[in-house]
Amino acid sequence: MDEPGSESGKRSDRRGAARGTRAGSWSPQEGGASSHLAARLAPRSPGSFAAAAMGYPDNLLATSDGLPTALLHAIRARLGDRARPGEPLARYTSFRIGGPADLLVLPDTADELAHVLASAAACGTRVTLLGGGSNVLVGDGGMRGVVVKLGRGFARIDWDLIPIRAGAAVQLGRLARAAVARGLAGLEYAEGIPGTVGGALFMNAGAYGGELAPAVESVEGLGRDGRAFALPGRELVFGYRHSALPPGFVVTAVRLRLRRDESGQVRNRMDEARTRRTAAQPHGGANAGSIFKNPNGDHAGRLIEIAGLKGTRAGRARISERHANFIVNEGGARAADVKALMDVAQRVVWERSGVWLEPEVQLVGSW
Repeated sequence: MDEPGSESGKRSDRRGAARGTRAGSWSPQEGGASSHLAARLAPRSPGSFAAAAMGYPDNLLATSDGLPTALLHAIRARLGDRARPGEPLARYTSFRIGGPADLLVLPDTADELAHVLASAAACGTRVTLLGGGSNVLVGDGGMRGVVVKLGRGFARIDWDLIPIRAGAAVQLGRLARAAVARGLAGLEYAEGIPGTVGGALFMNAGAYGGELAPAVESVEGLGRDGRAFALPGRELVFGYRHSALPPGFVVTAVRLRLRRDESGQVRNRMDEARTRRTAAQPHGGANAGSIFKNPNGDHAGRLIEIAGLKGTRAGRARISERHANFIVNEGGARAADVKALMDVAQRVVWERSGVWLEPEVQLVGSW
């Protein structure tokens, strides 16, 4: 999260000849249709740039020729109506943005998940884990292959185990509140952070000086072929908004070391984090949390603000006036609108401050 007091990590602070130059005659007040903003940034509009060079995932522009019929039949035979071809993904993301999945599946058990993974592997079909959808921007063209969203069976917390065991689909904020109610310290900063435990592990979620990594004892999950295995937390090589999970590994549960503390002090720390978050973040509009990672020794929101970009619009998307590192869906925004604003923020901050902002939100799917 990009808020005062949040962790800064390894960032690339690139400076060069562009420093000190502004974006020509462009101004935030010109913001309107996303095509207007994208035209200022040619050739970096979606579909015309090299994803890796921009700091986006390699699969940003991924496409597929469709889903094998045999795979669809095999998964539907096992999951029934929890296997949904052509399912729109906007309803499953906090941004309320995203085109359809070739196939969305909602397994409730490890056996069902293993069946999905093994079936997809046998057909050579890509599998993508959606998680809680809180730190992701799904392209308007949707997502190819099989998209997995873990069901209720993965949303259990075993408090009697030491360390405790939280399913990957448990909401991180719910876990933090329940821990505080039991006088357990280590997650106070996480109350109010959207998303699931699995997603928090993948991104090493944190704020106000805290992050998930120190609490992780081990991780349970399935490999891309559906076989179960566990990983010690020390092997994940956590970094700023990053963990080194094996390729294709699907997290099913996380074992967390939490410590006993005086319940009043634990609750006070959580209340303080909630108050700071409420004061700093936008309310009343769908968003995906922080859009960019914090550069070393600075905050992405501050850099976007001093670049004069608060309130800039593209289509139905807007850079928040309350916190410049948030982009808000005003209702009916497209992924292309958000992407256009990200391009603007990167370009203008680079020209104003000599810092290249790297995305924290994950861009996935077809554009």
